[in-house]
Order: sequence, then C-alpha cells, then structure tokens
Amino acid sequence: MSPNLTLYTFKLSLWAGVPRLAVNELDIPNVKQVEVDLSKAENFSPEYLKINPNHTVPALEIDQDGKKSYLDDTKSVVEYLDKLAGNKLSLPEKKAEIDEFLKHMHEEGDVGNPLFFTSGNQEELDAKQGVVPPFLEGRIKGWETYLKQAPEHEALYKKNIEETKGLLNYYKSGKPEEMFALNKKLWEAGQQFLDRAEELLKKNGDYLFGTYSVADVHFTAYLFRDLIVRKPEQVFENRPNLKAYYERLQARPSFKKTFE
Repeated sequence: MSPNLTLYTFKLSLWAGVPRLAVNELDIPNVKQVEVDLSKAENFSPEYLKINPNHTVPALEIDQDGKKSYLDDTKSVVEYLDKLAGNKLSLPEKKAEIDEFLKHMHEEGDVGNPLFFTSGNQEELDAKQGVVPPFLEGRIKGWETYLKQAPEHEALYKKNIEETKGLLNYYKSGKPEEMFALNKKLWEAGQQFLDRAEELLKKNGDYLFGTYSVADVHFTAYLFRDLIVRKPEQVFENRPNLKAYYERLQARPSFKKTFE
C-alpha cells in the first residue's frame, strides 16, 4: 500500500522549493503540502518541533500502515521521493560527484538565505526596509508567543530572539557597514559556487552531470533564489552556459508548476 505523504513547506523557502520541484518533476500524486509560515516562526512552534527538532523546512511525514516517520532535511526528502518514483533522478555512476556537489551547495555555497536578509549597500537596504524588518519582527513575535506556551524551549527561543534583534538593528540603527561587509563576503562565496556550476555545464552539456538529475533539482531552487537576491546580469555575467542552462530549466513544466 502506498504511503500517505505530507510535505511541510513554505512557498518562499529556498530549500523547501527543492522537494516541491521534485514532486512536480516526478509527478508524484497525492502529496499533501502544509504551509509552515516562517515569517511567524511557525517552524519553531512546539507542535512543529515534534515533527522536526531542527526547526527547518522541508520535512516529510510518511504515514504507512498506521505508522508515521519523518525525514527532516532537503537531501533525504528528495532521495525518498526519487526512490518512490523509481530513481528517475539518480545517476549511480556519478553519485560520489553529485553528493560532493550537493555538499558544497548546502554548506559553503549556502548563501541564498543570508543574502536575502542582509543588504550590501544603502540602496539595497532602503529597498528591503519594507520587507526584511517586518519579516524579522514577525518571527520575534512568534518566538515570544511560543516562549510562553513552551518554556521547555526557552533557550532556543531566546537565542533566536537575540540573534534576530541583532540583525534587525542593522536596519534600524543607521550603522549597517558591518552588514554590508558580510553581504559582500557571502556573495563572493556564492559566486565561487556559480563558477563551479559554469565549469560543470561547459564540460557536461545541457545539465550539470550530463543528464537531468537530483543535482539539477537542488540547483534549480538555488538559482531561483540567487535571482531574487541579485540581478540577472550579476548572476550570469561571464557565465554563458549557466544562463542557457537556466533557460532550459525554466522551460520544464515542473519549473512552471513550482515557481510561477
């Protein structure tokens, strides 16, 4: 009997976009999607922490034969979905290369979220004033509410409140220079990863490892976020293969279902 699947996601989340894309690419039916509103810190609610103690999205609930289990990170969720669909996204002969590429993407190259919440110059800061501070303030309010409901998580909530107030202060204090420097450093790391992708495409053709694979599913969401936090000319400058590649990704029906 097929399992009942519930995908905990957030439409604006970078990494939750990966399994949402996989569901559409693999045409997996009857996956219930539950929105976890990160702008209200719902991923830290006492109820959600029971599902995913890492307080991240995505998470996948697998209900089979009356028993529930959970996967709580992007890579394992997508691997499970792919296995369910017959390993259509797998390239066994290139697994080691793909795993290393994904590791780089999700570690040193994982700059999409901090680039969204920080600004690199005064113009960007001014443009984000109506977006980022309200988002951060909503999260603080959520943590303060959960702190009253679940004092057993006091340390977790207080830590995030203080860290977020520090970031918010850059937008409120008029002294954002330290944030500008951090944003610049983050983008340098992001560009290094984009350059790596450009070289892979130059070598392998239409897709990162020749054939459309799990690597492309992850990287599609990564690029989609890059094009929110940076202008297209910044992302694609001196990267012609990457530009053509993204146009191919956009033409896939799964892209349209997921991101448009």
